[in-house]
Amino acid sequence: MNSPRYVFMKLLPKNLESRLFGNLINLKIPVLSKLARNLFAKAYHLEMSEASKPLSAYANIGELFVRTLAPGKRPIADAEIVSPVDGRESQSGILYGENAEMIQAKGKTYSLAELLRDKELAAHFARGRFATIYLAPFNYHRIHSPVSGKLIAASYCPGTLWPVNNWSVNRVEGLFCINERITTRIAVDGGGELLLVKVGATNVGRIAVNYAPNWITNVGKLPRHAPRIDYTPQEEYRFKRGDELGRFEMGSTVILIADEILANRHPELFAKTLGKAVKMGESLL
Repeated sequence: MNSPRYVFMKLLPKNLESRLFGNLINLKIPVLSKLARNLFAKAYHLEMSEASKPLSAYANIGELFVRTLAPGKRPIADAEIVSPVDGRESQSGILYGENAEMIQAKGKTYSLAELLRDKELAAHFARGRFATIYLAPFNYHRIHSPVSGKLIAASYCPGTLWPVNNWSVNRVEGLFCINERITTRIAVDGGGELLLVKVGATNVGRIAVNYAPNWITNVGKLPRHAPRIDYTPQEEYRFKRGDELGRFEMGSTVILIADEILANRHPELFAKTLGKAVKMGESLL
């Protein structure tokens, strides 16, 4: 039987509510915006010693949430694949075959093809490995490249904006397949490919990527008439490990998908960090 909370969240116009909430926390109202900023920092115990600016330099919660880090706060490990974000690796595993199932939570799975909304692309990553990294509100929310390589393509999948906390992950079927998301496909230097799937969530719900400045979710800029909108770079766009790739405006989840070439090269990929907190730049090998 569905709980009242589930029914409420299902009926809530989550995208609209999130857009309104995003507008609210980005307002610059004298006194009130700074008070809200201070309460947010205190409530979530933000580690402001890592930030590039003091708390007083941020005009509101929105600016504080996408804060940058002071130089040297996230050293990049000497490893082929590093964490793209601060968070906790909640799930990882092997992608068995073309109809690979991925773990969402205990007793709940979803398919790679449904996540990508592309059966051919999913088949390309069969026999690879995946990892899910959850970002909490207190985490640093900029997204960095986990590998050195070049951009092959990207895609935007319109969707809803359920929360991505433990409550939702354990109750909402196919959560990551119904929430909207942007996927970045990278050809890794040395061979192999990696997908970086950025999943939106309730409250603001915005995802932005640096390589396509007009691609910002939940602000009314991206079309929603198709299940999937593809992006192909017009010129070569390269990343080094640790280069900033985009940002979340409010918390969410990153799913990494490595192909069979990378999985064979690194048999323990994502396994040693399962269940652990990770920092951007730390090795995932």
